[in-house]
Amino acid sequence: MSSTQGKPPENILIVGGGSAGWMCASVFLNTMGKAGSRITLIESPNIPSIGVGEGTTPLFKRFLNFVGISEEELIRHCKASYKLGIKFPGWTNSEEFPSYFHPFTSPGLTQFEDDFFSYCDRRRQRENLNTDPGDFFFNAALASLSKAPLGPPPCDAGKLEYAYHFDTALVADYLKQRCIDLGINYVSADVSEVVQNDQGDLSHVLTESGEKLTADFFVDCTGFRKLLIGKTLDEKILPYKPRLFNDSACVIRTAVSEDVEFPPYTESTALKCGWAWRIPIGSKISWGYVHSSDYTSKEDAEQELRSLIGEDAEGIDALYIKLETGRLAQHWKRNCVAIGLSQGFIEPLEATALALTQFSINRFATHFTRGGYSDAHRDFYNDIINEAFDRTIDYIQMHYKLNTREDSQYWIDCRENDNITDTMRAIINGWDSGGDFIEVLKEQVHRSSYAPYSWYCIMAGMGRFPENARQPTVRQTQHPYHELAIQHHDHYQYLQNVSAS
Repeated sequence: MSSTQGKPPENILIVGGGSAGWMCASVFLNTMGKAGSRITLIESPNIPSIGVGEGTTPLFKRFLNFVGISEEELIRHCKASYKLGIKFPGWTNSEEFPSYFHPFTSPGLTQFEDDFFSYCDRRRQRENLNTDPGDFFFNAALASLSKAPLGPPPCDAGKLEYAYHFDTALVADYLKQRCIDLGINYVSADVSEVVQNDQGDLSHVLTESGEKLTADFFVDCTGFRKLLIGKTLDEKILPYKPRLFNDSACVIRTAVSEDVEFPPYTESTALKCGWAWRIPIGSKISWGYVHSSDYTSKEDAEQELRSLIGEDAEGIDALYIKLETGRLAQHWKRNCVAIGLSQGFIEPLEATALALTQFSINRFATHFTRGGYSDAHRDFYNDIINEAFDRTIDYIQMHYKLNTREDSQYWIDCRENDNITDTMRAIINGWDSGGDFIEVLKEQVHRSSYAPYSWYCIMAGMGRFPENARQPTVRQTQHPYHELAIQHHDHYQYLQNVSAS
């Protein structure tokens, strides 16, 4: 794409809907659309959305605020529930560290964060102290009581960082209707051909009915098909499989009953050849076993997931999804940018898919609204998006590298896999050395979306301490935030009340 400065392109065509396409459309209408661009979205009426249940990060709250959607709307229309963090059962073979909680932390409620850091550092020096992350953070207190991040004064939700669970198909449908109401040019049709001009840029797409849709700039939201960025512009995926073994998922959705827990967090339970999510959404619980087909069969994976769920899974068909983990080298190539699954995919262990999608949309919209669509801006954009993916992969892979399970070759191979980055190696060595871990993190992950507390949570939660500092520790009898947390609304009841209002 040749260097250009000035106003955003006159016509922008988004190819593909789904959550990525309609999030993109929502932001573009509020940015480039207001600057004069005509936004068109074309999606196939023959490709159904797969709503398997999705977790988000606190970044999604900012998306809602930006496009003007209230939490109440999200709960009513998309069966959303709250997410305060992620619980990780079964990732070690230790009786003392059977599970840990990775919370979202809130700037106004960090009174005990320094204690957590200090206790972890001292335990790395072989002092026997309590280092359970769940005992130091407010969101963990709320989660343990199954509370929503909302309550009467002084429980101000504005001070809290939290996220949501929801059905992505419902979110896409809701955003679609809002965008249509806001005036987006919407086309429901199958794309039969993507045409380039003599310079190699995209010129237009043709529908099966013969309609020609031209644009100055194109957005590929066609998912794993990569219809524009891959099939037409020949941009290849750089696979993550040498670092992450999982390539498949088996999904089952069960009904919610009175005796079923409806926690305000995601559970990511380690199983024999991968891990299983448990996500509460509306009247359903979404379960999914993310695993490696190199270590277990499709049939065995489904049976293992059904055993975890129990009798609630009886009579319910399973959905199978093939996962293509990796990312593009160029997310923005010529006059096309890939957003969502078309740009890359990381397994959903830390619910980063929509966060990376949102980050990519935001950075791209920022460039274009400021007239920044030269070759230099394109190269800078690709660099920061690649860094966001790669920093995220470091944190995801760390779960596997730190596991201490011995029950299958899968977990042993994950732990012994030396295909890790220098950043990961420096973090592990920095922790094991007993030195100043904060300084190590400042040097290694200063641009990561994972703050220092997240790295402390995973290292401590996995029990990576010297052997003689692994004796059972004395836990406090009551969480330091208990009195504040107990004032909050019951999670499930609050959602029921909002849905009924």
